Amino acid sequence: MLEALARRIRKEGAVPPGTELPAIAMPFEVDDGSPSLGAVDVFSDDEAVTVTAETRNTDAQQVHVSLLDGRLLIGLGEGPTAARRDLPLPAPVDEDTAIATFRNGVLDVVLPIKRR
Repeated sequence: MLEALARRIRKEGAVPPGTELPAIAMPFEVDDGSPSLGAVDVFSDDEAVTVTAETRNTDAQQVHVSLLDGRLLIGLGEGPTAARRDLPLPAPVDEDTAIATFRNGVLDVVLPIKRR
């Protein structure tokens, strides 16, 4: 996929012809079967803060989401193999109307922005 992007960049002229782009090393991942968090995206607009997190080796019963002092805490599993993420939120949110869904390994949390 990265090579295809590099070819497209060269073709569209963003990089002068003949310029060698550096190779991008992909991190080595070992899947030991324990719960893990992948990419986490935070989007914010005037209405809500939306957090989307990719998970691996997790089912809905292992997902724990909570709010504490303007931060979203995501936990997967329990014990020494648990995965955790602590995310600062860009705005005060109304936790009473927050909605979290988990489907096909993707956690979506919609946090309406608190009205003054």
